[in-house]
Amino acid sequence: MDTQKKSYIWLALLVWGLLDLLCAMLCDIHADEAYYRLYGQYLAWGYFDHPPMVGLLTALSNAIVPSAGVAASGLGLVLKKLSVRLVTVLLHMATVYVIWCTIDISHSAHTASRPVLLRFLLVAASIPMFSAYGFITTPDAPLLFFAAVFYYAYRHYLDERSWTMMFLLALSMAGMLYSKYMAVLVILFAVLGNWQLLRDGKCWMAVGLTALLMIPHLWWQYSNGFPSFTYHLVSRSTEYMSLYSEEFIPNQWAVFNPLVWGLMLWAGWMQLRHGDAYGHSLGMTLIGFQVFFFLMTFRGHVEPHWTAVTSIPAILLLVENERIWNRGITIAFGVFVGIVIVARVVLMLNILPVQTGLSGQRPMCESVHAEAQERPVIFDGSFQQASLYRFYYNDSAVLVRSKGDRYTQFDLLHLERQLIGQPACVRRHGKVYMTDRLSEEDLRE
Repeated sequence: MDTQKKSYIWLALLVWGLLDLLCAMLCDIHADEAYYRLYGQYLAWGYFDHPPMVGLLTALSNAIVPSAGVAASGLGLVLKKLSVRLVTVLLHMATVYVIWCTIDISHSAHTASRPVLLRFLLVAASIPMFSAYGFITTPDAPLLFFAAVFYYAYRHYLDERSWTMMFLLALSMAGMLYSKYMAVLVILFAVLGNWQLLRDGKCWMAVGLTALLMIPHLWWQYSNGFPSFTYHLVSRSTEYMSLYSEEFIPNQWAVFNPLVWGLMLWAGWMQLRHGDAYGHSLGMTLIGFQVFFFLMTFRGHVEPHWTAVTSIPAILLLVENERIWNRGITIAFGVFVGIVIVARVVLMLNILPVQTGLSGQRPMCESVHAEAQERPVIFDGSFQQASLYRFYYNDSAVLVRSKGDRYTQFDLLHLERQLIGQPACVRRHGKVYMTDRLSEEDLRE
């Protein structure tokens, strides 16, 4: 990469990172982020809902910006948010850089730097969920990073077949699997797009090394009765509703924006028909994820962001596809970038007329805090409420599952047992009562 091109990308990364940092400091914490903060407080090789990587992110953020004893107001609230989000911001900058380096492999010698970099920034910044994971800490944030490393190593490996890239493939596959289980699909569709990999001994060595790296997590699953696998493969199935299928495409537009969604499917299909081995894998991933999760709507609700990891192959294909780029497409991408930026500003200013996951969370916590009178709070029902309250006010707050509610990480930790014999505020079945000495009966009622 020449000096001029380096200066462009570093300037772009600086601006991108500062915007993410600003959003991380000003946007309200999401309930899921507050829940993943609990992971980081009790580090383990696995958690009920997810692999351990997101817990490590929150733990590292809190190690850099400690939040213990910090008031949830003013500067203190900003520090609390950074204690959950800071490493995510840094990791996303690394993700953007790795994707650019993957694109730069084929453009370093024969393409002017500024037009390609402009295309890259327009496409990447126009994808709403890719942008959001620059400051929101969820398992998708590390998944995006390790997926970016995976595609970088995969592209190099097809050219070099080197041991270095084989090891990097293994590390990236393990990193993806430690981030989110759907990483299996990223690997599967890459192989389906290039069957020749099954005849490559080094690829099997990468798979074997990945399996070895996964042993601590698999042992944790075994020791705890495989809670994550049971939850995702069995418990999440529900009776079919036509709405699940009808909302799939609009939800995908919200994840990618309609322009990227349409172009990436077209580009993916063209790669399946005419592309090389690398393009086949990218195309198969883009098409495969969409087909797979549309079919999944027949067994239950599909969260829109489950396909967000395919932002990376979408960016790689769209930036490098010369046939789609003209003045009109460039302007259209610029418009969507503007929409994403406006949405970020609105979230930071918290001026939406309706509550979102990144706004309107604190009033509930303030109300409970006034009731609790500084006592630990025993919640029932929503793990989101318990997690948010722990973030804003009191890390001794816990959740006790009621009959019919789903299991969560709180059920594995049994934190409520630490409060037996202490004063507590108990919220059960919509009622609130105080006890000067919490008992087993209070938890069972």
